[in-house]
Amino acid sequence: MLARGIKPELEAFDSGMVNYARYLIHKGLLPPPHYFNLIFGNIACAQPDLLHIGVMVRDLPEDSVFSLGGVGQAQLPVNSLAASMGFGVRIGLEDNIWFDAERTRLASNADLVSRIRTIVAANEREICSPGELRRLLGLKPGSGAYGLDTAARAGRGRQADGQ
Repeated sequence: MLARGIKPELEAFDSGMVNYARYLIHKGLLPPPHYFNLIFGNIACAQPDLLHIGVMVRDLPEDSVFSLGGVGQAQLPVNSLAASMGFGVRIGLEDNIWFDAERTRLASNADLVSRIRTIVAANEREICSPGELRRLLGLKPGSGAYGLDTAARAGRGRQADGQ
């Protein structure tokens, strides 16, 4: 990964996972800056409360860039806290498929992003651009086109179908 300029995402669901990342850093396996997604609300892991969040943020290694995310109903409160504090926000359907706590409306990534943009704006914060995040993570500048383009998707589909 290092030779290809790939920055690993370090997902941590509890303090033990942050501690293990520190061990890997000490061994020289993860050069800085470090990219963490701290995930809260899983039943057997750190809970979405100020104590757990504070401890995990405090324990992050120096030179870390991090975002907070929540699983299921923890997504909105954790994301709201992150936005209000100026932290990174991890958001998406991987963590929560429902838009509302009553589970009456399925979410889309567009809905979730739109809602967090409103929360960020209400807290008078700005959203980091992809280029700025690449700089913070020590990555080379991107091409300005993120994700797969239509031709690449079509090519992948043919390969997957054996054509």
